[in-house]
Amino acid sequence: MPPRSGRMSRGEASRQSLKWDRVMVAKRLQNSSDWFLALGVLLALLTQLRSNASILGPGEIFLACWLCVQAFQALAGMPAAQGLAPVAIFWGLFAFALCLGLIHSIVSGVPLDSSLVIHDVFADLLLVALCVLLAPVVADQRRLSRLYLRIMTAGVAMLALQLANAAGVFALGGVDPWYWERLRGWTANPNQFALLCLLIGFLALHVAERGSRAGAFAGWACGLLTLASGLLGMSNAYVLVVMLGLGVLFAAKVLRWMAREERRGFPAAWLGVSLAAALLYTGLLLAPHVMSESDLIRSAGGMARDTSKELEDSTVRLMLWRQALKRGMESGMIGYGPGPHLEIPAVVLQGRRAGDLPKNMITPELGLAANFEAHNTVLELFVQGGLLAAGGFLCIVGLAIVRAFRAGFDALAAGLIAINAFGSFHVIFRHPFFWLLMVGALSARSACATSRAKPRPFDDFALLKPMRINQ
Repeated sequence: MPPRSGRMSRGEASRQSLKWDRVMVAKRLQNSSDWFLALGVLLALLTQLRSNASILGPGEIFLACWLCVQAFQALAGMPAAQGLAPVAIFWGLFAFALCLGLIHSIVSGVPLDSSLVIHDVFADLLLVALCVLLAPVVADQRRLSRLYLRIMTAGVAMLALQLANAAGVFALGGVDPWYWERLRGWTANPNQFALLCLLIGFLALHVAERGSRAGAFAGWACGLLTLASGLLGMSNAYVLVVMLGLGVLFAAKVLRWMAREERRGFPAAWLGVSLAAALLYTGLLLAPHVMSESDLIRSAGGMARDTSKELEDSTVRLMLWRQALKRGMESGMIGYGPGPHLEIPAVVLQGRRAGDLPKNMITPELGLAANFEAHNTVLELFVQGGLLAAGGFLCIVGLAIVRAFRAGFDALAAGLIAINAFGSFHVIFRHPFFWLLMVGALSARSACATSRAKPRPFDDFALLKPMRINQ
């Protein structure tokens, strides 16, 4: 007999209970696995914790565990995530460009280091899997917010441990937190430590932008302290990009406030013009008393460091950039495929012979195949994948920044501007943390449009045309 109306048979109740139990188990597994992702993107930058005998470190292991869990859950059905079509298009074009470049290298007889080629292919495949499986994460904004909060918490805790280790509070076997007088923590070099602080710092500011009052206070405190800690790496580029990022964030907030007050009838635009004119006039008055350009360079990057080698560092970078442009043009703007393709500058080789290197320094050795990077993200992609790879990367970065601004996520957009400006002096392309922020920014437009929460005060800046929230 069929069950009576309003009542459920014992079999149906059992099936419903089993289905509910499965949902709860999946939620718990999802909640626990996101800690793997948070720890993975952070530990992937702490390369001193990696064994010299393996290309896999703690970060890659945590990321692999998260990818396995997500792959099993995706088999049951992956939720649609709007706004990620550019990611799929970019990686498709990038793979085509690298394959074309590798074919060009083989046909033209360019010597390649197979180990470095395999390393880059493995890293790129890991990033592709990460971007694809991040779709269900960005589709659930609550889950994404929890993930950002966990990364901020774990990142600040790891940074505190690195500072304590550098101060001599405790010792960690096999790790040297100092690069001569510059702090590098548990990363390979001070520039990588600066990138870690840059990523955590602007992520914390983004958490502050989206959270409650208590969360906003914690996010601003963690973000500013983390960005200040990055100064211990004594990187000239870091000082400049942090000033750029914070300046963009401040300008965006001021402009949003002006637009909101203008709608209320207050002539905020005239106030802004008057403020800009006053700042310009003050700058002109103080210009004769400002230090010279050389003094500014010393004050920005040499707070506790001898700047006698800064000119040499700039010269080396200019040499690498010119060599990268020349190599890319010689390939017909097709590229040479995965792996580094620049020759080691003679100045670098002389510097290695002059003195002992710090502990755990992995440096390319002179060999038959070229094995040095361009120290510029776009130029490195230009050498590997030609115009197609470099142009695609610039397009997707620009789209991510625009979408973040339109969604009202000013800290995320300013952070991407600062991080990519830092990438003008270093290669940031293969860091999972960077792509996590990129995917979050690319999905920001749909996140703002589908959210049920009330709009934040700065989300209605007309000039940026933010998406209005459906009620």
